[in-house]
Amino acid sequence: MKVILRGIRTEFLKMRHTLLYPLSIAIPLLASGLFLLYYRFAGWSEQAQISGYMELAGMALPFLVSVLCAGNIRLEEQNHFQFFLGSYPHKWNGLAVKGLALAGLCLSSISSGVFLFGTGYRVLLGKEGLSASWYLWMILVLFLGSVPLYLEHLFWNLQFSGTISQCVGVSQSLLSALFLTGLGEGRWKFFPCTWSARGVMLLCGRIAQNKTDSFFFDLKETGWVICPLLFVLFCAIIGLWFHFYEGRQCND
Repeated sequence: MKVILRGIRTEFLKMRHTLLYPLSIAIPLLASGLFLLYYRFAGWSEQAQISGYMELAGMALPFLVSVLCAGNIRLEEQNHFQFFLGSYPHKWNGLAVKGLALAGLCLSSISSGVFLFGTGYRVLLGKEGLSASWYLWMILVLFLGSVPLYLEHLFWNLQFSGTISQCVGVSQSLLSALFLTGLGEGRWKFFPCTWSARGVMLLCGRIAQNKTDSFFFDLKETGWVICPLLFVLFCAIIGLWFHFYEGRQCND
């Protein structure tokens, strides 16, 4: 555990002089500001406004994760992955450290975006919005739905390049938007890139129906059984691949 904690601290120190920290602050600030400005004049209902913002945040997460992972792995390319692959007693420690550090950075960005919007919605627009506890649930759903993406985009960056990862991130964001429609019914749970957007859509639907007494819905309806099983399988596949990983050429 000490190795993991020291590794996470090292990752945060390495990212300190990159654009990753400014990006993780600027993106939620800009997004919440633009939506609040638009909602000042839009004639949507409060429920539609809140769900629209949260769903867009879920759709944007795959691309955001791809950018964060690409920026982080670019640091390792400078020393040809020698520090990443050779500085831990167990090889998998390096991958775990990167996944946890990037997840923490993305969680701070998600939290900032949700609370900036929630505060601005109440203070600047003078609308009631949701309670703080429901904004916390929104953060939890957005974050948990994005967890498989960190491993996936670390794979794309380590095996191929940041360009490939970001192209995949754009495609996943588009697929996430598409699966918010009827096309995603019954299918979204098999595509991890759609979990965040679809999750907050289901949560907003429950709030609109005043069915907030049992938040995590019906397991059969939402796929909260299938999603963890897929995540475990996903971790096993990535772990097996990383066991044989020896780096790649850094010429892109």
